[in-house]
Amino acid sequence: MRAPTIPPVLVESLTRVQGFFQSSGVPVYLVGGIVRDQLLGRSLGYLNVDLAVPAGALLLSRDLAAHVQGAFVPLDEVAGSARVVVTAQGERVELDVSDFRGPTLEEDLRRRDFTINAMAIALTDWLRAPHSPQPLIDPLEGRRALQRRELQACFPGTFEQDPVRILRAFRFAAQLEFTLDPSLFPLMARALPLLPKVSGERIRDELMAVFETDRAHVAIQTLNQLGGLDAVFPELSAGRGMEQGGVHHLDVLDHQIETVAQADRFLSDFAEFSEPLRVPLSAYCREELVERRSRKSLIKLAGLLHDVGKPARRTVEADGEIWFIGHEESGAELVGGVAERLRLSNRETDMVRQLVLHHLRPGFLSREPQLTRRAVYRFFKDLGDDGPGCLLTWWADRMAARGAKSRLDQIAQQRERLEELLNAYFFTAEEVVKPPRLLDGRQLMRQFKLSPGPLVGTLLAAIEEAQAEGRIRTRDEALALARAQLEQRKAP
Repeated sequence: MRAPTIPPVLVESLTRVQGFFQSSGVPVYLVGGIVRDQLLGRSLGYLNVDLAVPAGALLLSRDLAAHVQGAFVPLDEVAGSARVVVTAQGERVELDVSDFRGPTLEEDLRRRDFTINAMAIALTDWLRAPHSPQPLIDPLEGRRALQRRELQACFPGTFEQDPVRILRAFRFAAQLEFTLDPSLFPLMARALPLLPKVSGERIRDELMAVFETDRAHVAIQTLNQLGGLDAVFPELSAGRGMEQGGVHHLDVLDHQIETVAQADRFLSDFAEFSEPLRVPLSAYCREELVERRSRKSLIKLAGLLHDVGKPARRTVEADGEIWFIGHEESGAELVGGVAERLRLSNRETDMVRQLVLHHLRPGFLSREPQLTRRAVYRFFKDLGDDGPGCLLTWWADRMAARGAKSRLDQIAQQRERLEELLNAYFFTAEEVVKPPRLLDGRQLMRQFKLSPGPLVGTLLAAIEEAQAEGRIRTRDEALALARAQLEQRKAP
């Protein structure tokens, strides 16, 4: 395994940390993720470092923050842990300091979650050779588990001690492409009843980290098989075993999980889309609406939830045909409860709700022999910057619907329509999606002696739509359109 490049800012920060603890006469150890990722040769990503001390982590962290001119954030006053945030060379470094979880370091490591996270190295030893950390303190043979690419529990009660570790297990398996040791499943099943009692924030963080990976569907499918999906998303349970008929080859719940699988497939590299679209699509999906939670993860969450409203709207006609009329509206309502429980931000909630509410619209547009500029404009007028996310959610839904029964010619036509809409957003926005204003509200009010009110907004919207359609291009044409609209309103 190849050691990753260590950012100089991290070495600089930890050198200052070691100086503080040395002067305090307290031994300090690097533990957990940084040790694991170095041994795996993984990029360290966010500069978050776990440090363990025998005792007094809260007081020591407060003094450490003053020493390094950082911010002190208490994390768990009962267990004894705090975070020190420092900024060096323009980068943020998080130092999480915690007390031993037992009388000794070895006992601390034995009480952690998984053996791959139960390795440590004295900070003094690490600083001697940051790129080749040794000697390793590894009482549970975590290094061997890394070599086998297998997740094992440190002790049988690990999930009962902290039920969110059930989701963390799936996160590590997805992020690291590890397998779960079979012994984990009965241990997780025993702790499942405790999972709903975990705070929404902690469940959210683990889930969204899973959705950031390209193996989210494996985690969701295995969680479902374990019986844990109902504990996290009870709204989905009504779709289990519910036949859909028509174009679908899976029941409602399995279709939603398959939608995540399809999103995993094409969001990984966008290879099935035209080459000019791949870079802007990748940048769009990487954008974080909240720190460490990207559009990519929200699209997959929306994919999992997009048909959550179907059970409430299912009807069976006399000829046996099954309908779910209005399921997108009932689904959007249910999304609000899910988002509140997971403590998503308002912006994230709005995006997921929009994607669920409008996930059928691209399908309707894809059936048109030709997309009009008006149709493109109105789609993005309603969805704004969530438009591409809606298109990608629909494409995952579409590719999950028929499986082997899909008609290749139909897929090709629908992909063409999809790309037309994406091209409009990324490359011709000023022409079709959001044309630059020819007039503003004040100019309209002054020209036609109007008072502030809804009429002004209506006129501006009509002018913008006419621009998007290509019917007007100049200020004079915009004024003429507004005048015609006002005269039409006056007509008996």
